[in-house]
Amino acid sequence: MNKRDVIQRMCETGVLPVFRTADVRHLIPASKAFHAAGIGCVEYTMTMPGALQLVSEAAASFPDDLLIGAGTVMDGETVDRAVAAGAQFIASPGCTPGMVEACRRHGVVSVVGAITPTEIMEALRLGADVIKVFPATSVGPGFFSEVLGPFPGLHLMAAGGMNLGNLKDYVSAGAEIVTLLANGLDAAAYAAGDCPAITRAAAAWVDAVRLARR
Repeated sequence: MNKRDVIQRMCETGVLPVFRTADVRHLIPASKAFHAAGIGCVEYTMTMPGALQLVSEAAASFPDDLLIGAGTVMDGETVDRAVAAGAQFIASPGCTPGMVEACRRHGVVSVVGAITPTEIMEALRLGADVIKVFPATSVGPGFFSEVLGPFPGLHLMAAGGMNLGNLKDYVSAGAEIVTLLANGLDAAAYAAGDCPAITRAAAAWVDAVRLARR
C-alpha cells in the first residue's frame, strides 16, 4: 500500500487500537479479534517487551488488510528498525525531526503528536501525515473543529482519554481517528485470550464512530 491507501485504511472505521502491555501472550490473536470487528489497523508500542519482534510476527501473520504500526517511536533509528520489521505506519506522542524525516525516507505514514497550532505547523513543515492530538481530553473536542479552520484537510487523530461516552463529540468535531487502549478495552477478555469478547467490545466502538459520522 502507498501512504494514501494506508491513511484511508486507518480512517475507514476511524478506530485505532493501541497495545501497551507487558503481557504479550495473546497479542496477535487479540489483534485479529479487532480485525474481525472491522478495524483495519493496530499499533504496537515500542514500550512493550520484544516490541520489534512482535511487529515482525504480526506483519508475517496478519491478513493483507490489517495494518501493523509501531508506536511511541521517538527517533529515526527506531523508525528504521520498525520499518524493517514490517511496520506500515509510525506513531509518536510528540514531534521529533528525526522520526518524521525517517518516515519520509521510507515512504511510510507518520502519525505525529501535537497539541498547539505552532506544533501542528512544525509537524506539517517536516512532512507529518497525520496529527495526533495527545492528550486530546486536555484540549477538548472544540480544539478539533477550531483547528480545521486554518488547517483544512488535516488528518486529525484524538488520542488519550477516549471512551464510548465522549468519542462522538470528538468525531463530530473533526477527528478522523480515535484511539483506544487495546489490551484495556476488555482487560479480563484480553488476559484470558477471549477473542470473541474482544471483537464484541471493539464492534461497539466501530458502531459508535459510524453513528457519530452521521
